[in-house]
Amino acid sequence: MAGKTLAHLAAIALGVAYLVAGVVGFFYTGFSGVTESNGPKVIGLLSVNPFHNVVHLAIGAGLLLAGLKATSVVTEGLLLGVGSIYVVAAICGFIYAHIPVISDVSSGAPDNYLHAISGITAILAAVASASLSKPAGGTTPAGAIAR
Repeated sequence: MAGKTLAHLAAIALGVAYLVAGVVGFFYTGFSGVTESNGPKVIGLLSVNPFHNVVHLAIGAGLLLAGLKATSVVTEGLLLGVGSIYVVAAICGFIYAHIPVISDVSSGAPDNYLHAISGITAILAAVASASLSKPAGGTTPAGAIAR
């Protein structure tokens, strides 16, 4: 993987993880109860339904594709976006007991911790990758595009 940045490697790793999560999820849910919130739990802990599985597959495919084919700037942006969405999902999950608006996962569920860890990992990888690829001196000449 010569020439791959930290963002590329993180996107590949997270992409594979989400693809696996989506595929494994279908073994638990099948294709019924598309948005059912009281469906089966993966390894007895993580709530899933076919909709979650499709979302995991789509995010995994996007991250994997970016990690393999996109520029570092695009990959960093995608990691920031996906990471932010997962952090917001975790926060919504943690406060669900008080404000049942978006998330169907109860407060404190393992899903929320997994979303938080995944989101923070994606954001940190993007930020670290961007800071590692800064030109020497930390500035770019006026009018020039970094990377």
